Amino acid sequence: MKNKTNKSVNDALDQVKKILGLQSDRQLALLLDLEKQNVAAWRAKGEVPASRAVQLELCTERKITWFDLCPNLLKDTTKLLGKK
Repeated sequence: MKNKTNKSVNDALDQVKKILGLQSDRQLALLLDLEKQNVAAWRAKGEVPASRAVQLELCTERKITWFDLCPNLLKDTTKLLGKK
């Protein structure tokens, strides 16, 4: 499951770059005032921090949503609330 999540998050990050006309993860990191290693860590983990996901959603005019970038957030929140 994690590999599927990683792939979908990586695909979403690639779409963000395409929408914003960026060529590399380094350019994406610079846009967010981060180091390239942060973006690499997101790719490896299969999740973007929620605050960054919201920023990217706004940057892409909601073409890529926070849920595309951190899909486990909703699942984790649902578990906290005791819902299935």
